[in-house]
Amino acid sequence: MTGARGPAALAVVAYHLPMDSTTPSTTNWFGLEALFTQGDLGVDFFFILSGFIIHHVYRNVFAGSLRMADVRRFVLYRFARIWPLHIVTMLGALTLYAAAVLLFHRMPADAASYSPSSVLANILMVQSWFDIGSPNVPAWSISAEWAAYLVFPFACWLLMRLPLVAWIGLGLAAWLLTGTEFITHPLGRIATGFLMGMVLRECEGRFALAHRLGRATGLMVLGLLLAGCWVLPDTALLPYTFGFAVLILALSNPADWLARLAARRPFVYLGEISFALYMVHAVVWSAFKNLLRIAAPGIDPTSYLPVLVGTVLSLIAASLLYHSVEIPGRNMLRRARRPVQQPEVQHGMSAAEARPAR
Repeated sequence: MTGARGPAALAVVAYHLPMDSTTPSTTNWFGLEALFTQGDLGVDFFFILSGFIIHHVYRNVFAGSLRMADVRRFVLYRFARIWPLHIVTMLGALTLYAAAVLLFHRMPADAASYSPSSVLANILMVQSWFDIGSPNVPAWSISAEWAAYLVFPFACWLLMRLPLVAWIGLGLAAWLLTGTEFITHPLGRIATGFLMGMVLRECEGRFALAHRLGRATGLMVLGLLLAGCWVLPDTALLPYTFGFAVLILALSNPADWLARLAARRPFVYLGEISFALYMVHAVVWSAFKNLLRIAAPGIDPTSYLPVLVGTVLSLIAASLLYHSVEIPGRNMLRRARRPVQQPEVQHGMSAAEARPAR
């Protein structure tokens, strides 16, 4: 699972760098533009995966009772997971904004995203709830995730009292909603994806769905998802979200060939820094492309070499932030609390075998 997060984050990077909306690209990407323009779907994969893993790890904590001590610990742990890196990357974006205004006398088109009210909303991680912009553009999804974390303990406690047929009905409803205007709002997008992940994990636990799949399922589904970028319209989200669900099941199967590949150390490390990569790449790219415009105005920032350099710089920055901000910040905020007891689930992987996703 961890190894799958890296490529998903890189898909978002590919969506923002070579397809930079502020710099219309004239570069021939050998027909890969269709793949790049669907890179934002990596966020939907993250949302479904997040619901799957969070439910896997904390299912038994909230299934029997809803103790406020457990709720507080859970919320604190999730806050510690996302807030430090979110704040640091926001400060990076604000620094670039100040430099653009004070040094180069340029006002960004999205100046409202840097207003005091926007900064306050971002500090509280509620910006996307109220359609407020973020200095660091990808942070809209962090606000959506934060909403899901606040709701999860109560939703889990309630859903665990429903029959399985109700779970299946909710999962189907959430999946169908991904093909409607409901997901145009960030809260609708996280609600459908996160609920799909929860239902997927509950059904996998009860029916051992992953072990019923063939060893080539992951590669087949991945191939179909990639092919869909060329044959499906941009608005056809239902096939993608369904494919993501099957892909996550395949990655839960230790015998799956793609799961074995994703479990190799380079992919695991890329997955470990994927949150930092997702959060920092827009800041790095903004700084790099604007410096390039000043130093070499004749070079297209979305051509091959600048995009490659921007990607490498983003990976380096992600690795540095993972070790210097994400891990220390998370440990510092969690240090005052004892960990939530995470008993093994009745089916599938134990809690010790899974780490909560972003």
